[in-house]
Amino acid sequence: MLTIAIFTYKRIKNLNKCLKSIDSKNVSEILIFNDDETLSLTLDDINLDDNNEKLIKIFNPQDFNFKNREFRKPIYLNKAVSLCKNEFILFSDDDGVFSKGAINQHINALSTFDFSAGGVIRSKFFSRISTSILQGTNYAFRKSFFKILGGYDEIFSQSMGGGDVDFWYRIYNYSMKNNSKVAFLPNAIQTVKSKSTRTRNKKNRGMDSRIYTMKKHNLKLKGPMYKWFQNIRNKYNWMEIIK
Repeated sequence: MLTIAIFTYKRIKNLNKCLKSIDSKNVSEILIFNDDETLSLTLDDINLDDNNEKLIKIFNPQDFNFKNREFRKPIYLNKAVSLCKNEFILFSDDDGVFSKGAINQHINALSTFDFSAGGVIRSKFFSRISTSILQGTNYAFRKSFFKILGGYDEIFSQSMGGGDVDFWYRIYNYSMKNNSKVAFLPNAIQTVKSKSTRTRNKKNRGMDSRIYTMKKHNLKLKGPMYKWFQNIRNKYNWMEIIK
């Protein structure tokens, strides 16, 4: 069985579309982490049938004594793993809609692999599956694998982004060093439609994610982070392709 963890911030309509696209009977738990401390999310906001509503658990910032407006997804990623009851867990943002059968493809892959990444279509920019993003949605793993990696680096809460690059860099290095099985599922598609509603003004960031990441891994790189690690970004270079 699989747990799906969804991270949401001020996008109820998109969240409902994401939830409606969950079509697997092998999902036994849906954890929703709301990052809006000004408006709590309840089951009344969710448009699902009674059976699916029974699977849903909603967490608001107040449940963790969070009060100030911050970027807390890195923290919630780790909380999702610590709170989930299943060994298999899939991460999703609220604005992603799963294609038919995508979730079952992840479940099937995790019976053999430690980590699986589905295809992502960022429809505001192009209509093809991206092979060059280190995605923060539509990826799944064994809980034990996540813990071996050390989880998600919560320091990236201060930078309001950049943590996915660090996380994928660690996945790549661990899998190469330990011959760990990781899979790319290009047909397990999630279409992502929205832009973030959270301010990404550099003045609001407590740290520079580029500088922090380079110091952490003893790297010397130039340019923006989305251009780093081209060999890792192209999943066909190092992941097993499951179609």
